[in-house]
Amino acid sequence: MDLAGQRMLVTGGTGFIGSFVVERLLEEGADVVVFDATPQPANLGELVRRVKIVEGDVRDVDAVARAVEGAAGVFHMAVLPLGPTIAEPRLGLEVNVVGTYNVLEAAQKAGVRKVVFSSASSVYGDTDDTMDESHPLGARTMYGASKIAGEYLLRAFADRDGLDYVTLRYMNVYGPRQAGGLVMSVLRRILAGEAPVIAGDGSQSFDFVHVADVADANVRAMASDVSGVELNVGSGTEVSVAEIVRRLIVLTGSDVEPQFDHSQRVLMRRRVGSSERARELLGWSASRDLESGLSDVVASVRG
Repeated sequence: MDLAGQRMLVTGGTGFIGSFVVERLLEEGADVVVFDATPQPANLGELVRRVKIVEGDVRDVDAVARAVEGAAGVFHMAVLPLGPTIAEPRLGLEVNVVGTYNVLEAAQKAGVRKVVFSSASSVYGDTDDTMDESHPLGARTMYGASKIAGEYLLRAFADRDGLDYVTLRYMNVYGPRQAGGLVMSVLRRILAGEAPVIAGDGSQSFDFVHVADVADANVRAMASDVSGVELNVGSGTEVSVAEIVRRLIVLTGSDVEPQFDHSQRVLMRRRVGSSERARELLGWSASRDLESGLSDVVASVRG
């Protein structure tokens, strides 16, 4: 699909990842509508003047239907994140499962050509394997379960109604504008002169991927002829929590020493995925190495 001149709806489009997707869509010449329950226009900066922002909740069937009207494509990124979903599982069900159903139903009725769905590596659960898309789904959290449900709703709409889709399973996304997450929470403590606290011995490791690369994967997925697939989106680089902390201390020039809290429960030992399928089908691979990516985050926080 040539995105130039096409109307694209981005649910959650002023959030962390969504705002970067909106930027990329505008670069492609798309007409962008953002549907967001709590708009954060500051994330779009000067670009906010080129975007139509509709304040609304994905749980509101009528509001979703109105927002989808005239859209050629939908990026469904609105979500109740991991922490809040653990704290309020019923709200997670309503936003992440029922809300996703509402978006897909509206997209199908409006004749949308494709949906790109933001899933997460949480669907795999905790595994020592390097996961490709054929790896069994082993979520043990409400958040992971809600993302699995969203993926299977997409499959059902595709089978019943022929709705084209691509599901993107993000690894550990980091970058500017992130409210939480390991990188940002550690960085804020370091810049405040406080020692970052590491759960366990810090050996737990993840695949860290920069948000701008994730946005590029989204746009490529929409523009491509690929449909009916799930794709991992990661950098392919495995880094431990202790190493992330060490690098941030060096980049900031800080002299703080990390503290290791062995009483804290380590929720995840390892989550690293292969993104080879995204390279083959979308021509996508992460372009930012960890050093430049972390430097980007430090610069954004320091202003």
